[in-house]
Amino acid sequence: MRQFLALVLAIGIALVTVPAAAQSSALYFVATGQRLDDAYGFLSVWRSSDGPLTLGQPISPAFRDGDLIVQYFERGRLELHPAYNNAVLRGRVGAEYATALGRAFPPPTLAARESPERRFFAETGYTIGPPFLAFWEERGAVEVFGFPISEPRWEYVDGMLRQVQYFERARLEVDPRPANPARAIQIGNLGRDLARLRGVDLSPVAAGNAVPVDANGQPQAAPPPEQRPAPSISPTATPTPKPPPARPAPPAMRSSDKLIIVDLSDQWLYALDGDRIIFDAPVSTGRDGFNTPIGTFAIYAKVREQTMRGCAGNECWVVPRVPHAMYIVGGVALHGTYWHNQFGTGVRRSHGCVNLPLKAAAWLYDWAPVGTTVIVRR
Repeated sequence: MRQFLALVLAIGIALVTVPAAAQSSALYFVATGQRLDDAYGFLSVWRSSDGPLTLGQPISPAFRDGDLIVQYFERGRLELHPAYNNAVLRGRVGAEYATALGRAFPPPTLAARESPERRFFAETGYTIGPPFLAFWEERGAVEVFGFPISEPRWEYVDGMLRQVQYFERARLEVDPRPANPARAIQIGNLGRDLARLRGVDLSPVAAGNAVPVDANGQPQAAPPPEQRPAPSISPTATPTPKPPPARPAPPAMRSSDKLIIVDLSDQWLYALDGDRIIFDAPVSTGRDGFNTPIGTFAIYAKVREQTMRGCAGNECWVVPRVPHAMYIVGGVALHGTYWHNQFGTGVRRSHGCVNLPLKAAAWLYDWAPVGTTVIVRR
């Protein structure tokens, strides 16, 4: 196994090592407010490996993470490895995201392993077959996606139930709604999701001398001056680049290591103890006209059971015996919900609160004290 992994790594290095002299013009992605250049070879790798499709737009500057220089993209992460002759490799965002959420994937059935339509990979013990195999082979295979680490499975993605499969460096998804059926297979935004979970600074940076471009790297008009971000420490291209300083950690927002994240796009809640997700649950948040507020809040009051009543938007309601309410801003609370079970489905049912399954709300109520930080994000 060690010899095989060494061989794979050597192949990857041979494919993506970028000579320091091979510098290209910097690009500035207007939609995300981020630069992409060849100070560390990331732009050349993005261009040579169908970056608009396989990586998407950059969402962070390049920064030091331990011994590596890394940059996050919507669908992945590029890494400069000094220990391997400054090779640029793709980060294992698929495996890291699955680990962060505590997801364990069962092995394939014997029928799947022996199916002529599927390829079995002894390296990880999983298979690839329709509908993902052709896309995986055509778009870069092991070099881009890595080996499979799950079998096909069903998950809610951005509020929609989709068939997905996890790979070391990506998650492939089936979108049932594309106008062009050839685009039914998509690459999930795990770079974005993992960066958010890890608190990576995604603030826009200055364009500098970079060419403003769209999501495909095509030139477009520069943003007006009032919309341009302030200067940043993002490095510029240079034949012998110096590593950038480590990105500073986000400012402390809480007195303990407990944190709750409510993701409105996925309709899912995560409870973190330090950097580790120890609990997650589906939710249903505020419907249009009663949208759950976005921002950073803190639990300021807890009520084990109460009758909730109110009037807004020509509607009035009285809901008795609502359990385990944890208020975060005004009348908005995380609480148990017994009158529906559409959690995590994308159906938003509330008047602004975060509806939780009863058992999940009870667990969270006992775990999170008053003062626990709650981040509500898109």
